Formats: sequence, structure tokens, C-alpha cells
Amino acid sequence: MAFKALLRILAPYLLAIAAMLLAPLAYAIYVDHFADPFLYPQPPATFAFALTFFIVLALAGLCHYFGRKSQGMLFRKEGVFAVVLIWTITPMLGSLPFIISGTLEDPVHAFFEATSGFTTTGASVLTAKSYDAEGIEIPKRVRFQSELIVDYSFFGNIKPILHEDGRIHLEGLDAVNRAILFWRSMMQWLGGLGIVVLFVAVLPALGVGGKMLFHSEMTGPLKESLTPRIKETAMVLWKMYLGLTVVQVGMLLLFNPSMPIFNAVCTTFSTISTGGFSVVNGSIGGYNSPSVEWIVILFMILGSINFSLYYYILKGKFFRLYDLELGVFLVIVLISGIFISAQLVGTTDYFTSGAVGSDVTLSKAIRAGFFQAISAQTSTGFATANFDKWPYNTQTLMLILIYIGGMAGSTAGGMKVIRHIILFRVGQNKVESLFRPEAVKNLRIGQRSIDMSVAVTVLCFFLVVVALAVLGTFLLTLDGLDQETALAVISSTINNSGMGFRAAGPTDSFTFLSDFGMILSSLWMIMGRLEFFTVLVILVPSFWRND
Repeated sequence: MAFKALLRILAPYLLAIAAMLLAPLAYAIYVDHFADPFLYPQPPATFAFALTFFIVLALAGLCHYFGRKSQGMLFRKEGVFAVVLIWTITPMLGSLPFIISGTLEDPVHAFFEATSGFTTTGASVLTAKSYDAEGIEIPKRVRFQSELIVDYSFFGNIKPILHEDGRIHLEGLDAVNRAILFWRSMMQWLGGLGIVVLFVAVLPALGVGGKMLFHSEMTGPLKESLTPRIKETAMVLWKMYLGLTVVQVGMLLLFNPSMPIFNAVCTTFSTISTGGFSVVNGSIGGYNSPSVEWIVILFMILGSINFSLYYYILKGKFFRLYDLELGVFLVIVLISGIFISAQLVGTTDYFTSGAVGSDVTLSKAIRAGFFQAISAQTSTGFATANFDKWPYNTQTLMLILIYIGGMAGSTAGGMKVIRHIILFRVGQNKVESLFRPEAVKNLRIGQRSIDMSVAVTVLCFFLVVVALAVLGTFLLTLDGLDQETALAVISSTINNSGMGFRAAGPTDSFTFLSDFGMILSSLWMIMGRLEFFTVLVILVPSFWRND
């Protein structure tokens, strides 16, 4: 393993992270020192971002110093390890503003939040503290009851902002410094298309190493380069990503003039990246705005479509839209949205705020049903309703959609639609071979012929997902979680969804997890973001041998 070459690569990467920290640092300076204190009474964060910036800068200097004599390039082995190393270090650095500012005093909580951000999972641990009538902090309690009664007791981590008379002025996300919330959403935006892909785009030249880094992080079984050079491909992807971001911010401000620019930008960061972090209590449901919800629905879908299709559209190659994976993805979205909407009509109206209204009307059922179906399949995890109170068949379908996921080459999580199509084709060919053994069947997806090695990789991928889902669920039950909550947490983290059920439902957070549960979930999030093999390969002993 060429460790000096790795350090040489890490140096400019850490410089890039430091440069990205300048945006929340500048915003923190504005909020803490120039804005009206009455509008921003939250605890300051300028020092936290400044210190984080210098820590990252110092690490970049150390990596440059110890790796300066390396003239080697990153090949496959070093490229794979570099991606895993980057995805481990980055959440650690991203968690520093939470810790230093005092927003999250527990480093494990901060690491979980940062990992959830960069992997675009959207599972949050930010929870308002609770106090009794005498002002003494008391634990929050969540009860789940099925065959067994399980009580979860835990303390919140966000102190409320009080009036002079002691009454609560702001609590929950409203009591968090705006710059911290901006960084939290920005982490998702950076992780959406891939922090490594961004790194490859801005780095002058990596040669073969750049190609290895790019392919180790890009999602899906089929890796496609849009241009002859990997750097150009990465630049093209990020330009389209930035373009979609600008368009969504513009649409939110155009159709919702009352929405602050800060909210529009942060909501866009979490939507186009299919991340799911919100800057208001109650997620997207906190806006109570149909126009916001339909704009978010549109861009959740756009973020879940293979970005190469946008490139071909810009090049005038509209025939590329006749894509089997795109067609199947849109059909699943349509059918699941219709099914959930139909099941909601006439049921009790549950909102994320906890209020219960009259029976759900058809228009509200369509609005909530399609939103939650698309939020589940795109792995965004936004919520506009307390779907944990919905009929069990709708919750089951949403769990299935979480595992299906979006298209390969998109920002969405899940197992990806193309893998399900390949698996179906493999099964179809196998069934046909039982009564037509002499026939030679080629594995084709649309007009593309798929090599059997790809099919084997897809089958192995499914095996790994099932094994890790079972193992993770079992380990969480050993840690004291009920079976349904454990399955929901693992399904949410392994698919980078953030959408949970039961104790991790839309009106709660993941704060109830123990330190062990958070570390396990963080590891599952990273493996899910890198689609497992990139992480699992470094556990093979032969990987570390010098051949």
C-alpha cells in the first residue's frame, strides 16, 4: 500500500474541505456579529467553524509534508482505500462544528449527524431537551407496543432559547444556530453527487487514480463515463447538479415569496441530494404549503434520475429517454403513489405536528400519499404526515420502496432500480432454461447486452444487503430495541433513507439509540453510500499484502 501517495492525495482533498468550510464560517460571522440579535438569539458558532477550518488546514499541511516525496499514482488498491478513508475522515471533520459549538456535546451524536449528512441519509439526532415545572431536565420517553411493550428513555440535546421571564422562546431546530443548520444541509448537498466526485472534478490531474476514485464512489452496477476524461465527466455532473440546485431555489422563492432565502437554499440542498434534513420543526410538513410540497416532489424525482440522461438531453439525444430503468422507476412511483393515496382516503388525518384532524379527503390523500411514496423511494426521507399512524399496508409498501431506491447514477439511495431489473432478467432466463435447456439466452436490458459477470455482481450485492440487514437488525435487538424499530433503523441507514418507523418515526428522531447503535448505524450508512463492496474489500486479508 502506497501510504505516502495516499497522503499526497489527502492534502488537496483536505484543502478542498477547508475551502468549503468558508461558506458556513462567513454565514456564522454574519449571524453572530452583524444580524439583528433579536432575529438570531441562538448560541454563536463563529468560533466553532473558525477552529474547524484551522484544524482541517493543519491536517492538510501535515499530509502534504509527509506525502510530498511521493511520486506514485493511485492504482486500484490505493484508490479503493482512499475512498473508504475519505468517507471515514470526512464525517469526523464535519462533526467538529457541532461539538465545538456545543450544539451536540456527545461526539458520537455529532459523528452520527455528520455521517447522516454526508451520506445523504437524513437520520437526525437533534432533539429538544425537556424540562419539568421546576426547570429540571427530564428524559423523553417513547413507548412502542405490539406483542411486547418497549419503553425508550433518553435525554434531548438541544437547549431551548428562553424569554427573560423563563418561558420557552425557541426550541428544537429553531434553537440551533443558523450557520450550523446551513452546514448540516450543505453536507448533504456535497455528499449527494459525491464528495469524491467533486474532488476529482477540481483536482488538476489524478490519472488512473482519478478513474479509480470516481468508479469506487459512483452508484450502480454499470459505470458510465460521459466524456473521454474522468475529470471532465465529474465537472459535467457537478455543473448539472448545480444547475438543478439553482432552479429549485428559484422555484421555491417564486411560488413562495414568504419563504426566507435561507430556508429555500437549505431545503434545496436536502432535496436535490435526496438527503432529507430540514431546517424547521416538522420537516416539510412544517411549512404547511402545497406549493412547497409539489416542488419538493418534483426535485426529489429529478435527483433520483440518472444524471447522464440530463447530459444527453442537453446534447439533443432525446432518444436516450427511452430507457428501461427510467420507465420502470416512473411506473413504480406512479403505482405506489396511487396505492398509498387510495388507502388514505377516509382515514384519520395525522400531521407531523401531532394534531389530529378530520378524515382525509381525496386531494389531501393524493398530496400526502404521493409525497411519502416518492420520499421513500428516492431515499429522501422528508415527511409531511405522521405515516407511522397510517394503515400497515402503506407502511409496508414504503419499506419496500426504501429498498428499491432510485436510478443508478443519481443521488438516490436504495438498491437501485437497474439491479432489480437485472435480477428479474436473471430469474426469467433461469425459469425459461428449465423447459428450454438448449436455448442460449443473452441477458439484455433494453438495447444493452449485460455481461454475466455484472449479473453475478448484482446477485452478490443482494446477498450482501440481505446479510447486513439481518445482522444489523439482530445486533440492534441485542442492544434493546424492539424488532420493528430495529428493522426500520437498519433499513433507513443501509439504504441512506432516513425514513424510520416506530421509535424512529417521523415525529421522533434517532436520539434513542445507544452509542453502540449510533456507531453501528453510522457504519451501515457509509457502507450503503459506497454500496458495500468498496468497504468490504478492505476487510479481505489479501488486500493488504504487497504483491
